[in-house]
Amino acid sequence: MNAAGTKLKLQESNGMDINTVEIGAGCRNADDNHDVALDVTVSNVSATNNGEYASGSNDSTGPEEERETWSGQFEFLLSVVGYTVGLGNIWRFPYFVKRNGGGVALIPFLIFLVTCGGPLYYIEVCLAQFSGKSPIKVWDICPLFRGIGFVMVGLSFMFAWYFGACFSWIIYYLIHSFHPSLAWASCGQPWNTEFCIDASTNLTEKKLQLASNISDIFEFSTSATEFWENNVLAKSRGINDLGSVQLHLLGCMALGWLLVFLCLWKGVKSLGKVVYVTATLPYVLLTVLLIRGVTLDGAVDGIKHYIYPDFSKLLKRQIWIEAAVQCFYSLGPAWGGVITMASFNKFSHNAFRDTMIVCFADGFTGFFGGLVVFSVLGFLAKETGVSIDDLPFSGASLAFIAYPEALSRLPLPNLWAVLFFITLILVGIDTTFGTFETVTNAIIDYDFRRLHRYRFHITSLLTVLMIVGSIPLCTSGGYYIFMLTDWYIATFNIVFVALCKPFQRRHRDDDRQPPASTILITSAINFGEPSFGKGGYQYPDYAVVLGDVLAFAPLISVFAVAAILVAIKGTGTITQRICQLTRPSKGWRPNDEKAEQIFNSKSYTYRETLLERIIYDVLGWRSSS
Repeated sequence: MNAAGTKLKLQESNGMDINTVEIGAGCRNADDNHDVALDVTVSNVSATNNGEYASGSNDSTGPEEERETWSGQFEFLLSVVGYTVGLGNIWRFPYFVKRNGGGVALIPFLIFLVTCGGPLYYIEVCLAQFSGKSPIKVWDICPLFRGIGFVMVGLSFMFAWYFGACFSWIIYYLIHSFHPSLAWASCGQPWNTEFCIDASTNLTEKKLQLASNISDIFEFSTSATEFWENNVLAKSRGINDLGSVQLHLLGCMALGWLLVFLCLWKGVKSLGKVVYVTATLPYVLLTVLLIRGVTLDGAVDGIKHYIYPDFSKLLKRQIWIEAAVQCFYSLGPAWGGVITMASFNKFSHNAFRDTMIVCFADGFTGFFGGLVVFSVLGFLAKETGVSIDDLPFSGASLAFIAYPEALSRLPLPNLWAVLFFITLILVGIDTTFGTFETVTNAIIDYDFRRLHRYRFHITSLLTVLMIVGSIPLCTSGGYYIFMLTDWYIATFNIVFVALCKPFQRRHRDDDRQPPASTILITSAINFGEPSFGKGGYQYPDYAVVLGDVLAFAPLISVFAVAAILVAIKGTGTITQRICQLTRPSKGWRPNDEKAEQIFNSKSYTYRETLLERIIYDVLGWRSSS
């Protein structure tokens, strides 16, 4: 029989369940040069399964308990905005701009936001709302790539683990904000050195005083810098010297995770009320800080450095790679949190609108936060007599040095410091919601009917695990662990997971393909070792090897899971099994009754061979035939 003309119509009869019917692989065999179009229909709409699904899949399709949902569309929108707009927008984005020569870095970032980040985010929102499944089960749409779901959960776990270190820093700053005078606003503290300068320092007199005692070249450091490095972190010389556990950081870390637990142990019903505060308050505080920042002496120079582009920088490959990574990092399409948040939302036709709002909020917050940071950097550069590029700020230190400097110069500095660091806590918790819930729901959804009643116990166990596992981050060398993990976790594997997203388009006939494959290849070729801080700290070889394992392990695990599935699932040759596993499994269906009726009324036709499908899905190239 000519496969191109085959059209199967199976009518439900004698109580026969349509889901027991196995349909052929649908890929081109060696003796068949034609395409296959399938249209399976039954008279009972609720049992209909039009289009294609994976033959040989043994996934359970039994009845499930109803998953909880957001109380309304606005709560869902606030939750995804809060998850997307996090601490990374406040400290990582300005650092990315500073590292890449200022305002010119905004150009490739916006390009990738429109061409890659936005479309990938849109795919995830549509996919999760459509299916109502967690990041692992959502890959019932293409079981061959179920390993990507495990990678997303693993990345979320790693992100929540190392990003939890921010809780300890922020809460420690918050505690000191209640002191009569801000501890980072002046020198003369036990942790300060003789090179410390503050707002009251006469720089000329300081230079003369040091010149009479020291013959070597010296560099000044602000009081906020020394508070951060010598008191908060008690930073050692490198990752080889972890030193002792800083009990003040460990205590603040545990308190931060306790707050996360209290917000999450009841699920999205309680979380939906928290995001009204966590997703809106940061903008109020940033506006106040910007108003004060632009009035500081030298702020205009900082803002010019931030906005004015040097177009020659666009010829360097590194700026494009980092712009792509920053785009994927800030939107978070690889962590799984977008899918988790959207899976709790009832099916709607507003996914494109929601995506546009989130992308705008993400880009705006990063740019807006950059204005605040660079206004302060311009002031600090003029105060210390160095250029903005030579200021010893990198990574998270931008948020924990530049911002505190601005706070100390506001009227009623204690009040603004308290409000600012409470805001950072809320933003950090808001970001953690998505990643932590991704891990929690991956466990619960494994057997939802039984495990959902143990949400409290699962959340408690994961919280304790996070606190205990974070002890190394609370040592004197913990900051080096943080930066190493952030460099490798948030670079190559984010782009790799993003590359695999175009395969998800099968739930909708959408021909728009984000060019993530080009970014992935370029990132792998130019992937370098991390370097940060004054003088460019270089990690030892063993740390670089460990980082490479973190970066490339997801690629290996995705193919390993795929190989295992090919070996144990499906029938026929290897090619036929692969074909079967690239089709939706039996349990793949819409989470909404009306959407399911529409879904069952249409069929999906495969017009290419397996190789042509892969080329088209990854690269977006369609054969001329």
